[in-house]
Amino acid sequence: RLLAGMAPWIELEADDSSEGRLRGRYADLSRRAIARAVDPASPDYLNFTRERQPLVDAAFLAHAILRAPRALRTSLDATTTKQVVAALESTRVITPAFSNWLLFSATVEAALARLGAAWDHTRVDYALRQHDQWYKGDGVYGDGPAFHLDYYNSFVIQPMLLDVLDVCRDEMPAWKDLATRVQPRAQRYAAILERLIAP
Repeated sequence: RLLAGMAPWIELEADDSSEGRLRGRYADLSRRAIARAVDPASPDYLNFTRERQPLVDAAFLAHAILRAPRALRTSLDATTTKQVVAALESTRVITPAFSNWLLFSATVEAALARLGAAWDHTRVDYALRQHDQWYKGDGVYGDGPAFHLDYYNSFVIQPMLLDVLDVCRDEMPAWKDLATRVQPRAQRYAAILERLIAP
């Protein structure tokens, strides 16, 4: 989750400013951390298959890769890229809950698409269609069929919907159509969120 949050910042080019040097350092540390996390021979290799939580963790790693294509995708070496693909693919053994978790599977698949790997259109389609059905109005989605206002709209549902559609919208007319609705919903939710956190 930390890496998904930092990704837009580290995607900016390093420069000679103090912040630019810091950004370059954290981009390098992020790539090194990813390399260790997906290397089965590393003592830091992460669990991608046991229990259910690894799907969540893999989705945030995938989201970081989508948000920082230069820093966290094209700058990875070939071995690490291959291992990232294998790690993300291995999460398919985990069945997501009938909630915002559907977007975790979809985000993993979108990252696989960006990494040039085979990806599962059905997992993406299911997540997108369900969230469209769960839209409650005024920029807010249900976290599942029922209205449930919590922070999942802000750091899972809205951003993952936007980024999955950014990757996949041109694959199906229905997804392209959905993208035209998701964008203004996210803008409305951003206005609500700004007011929720402003005080």
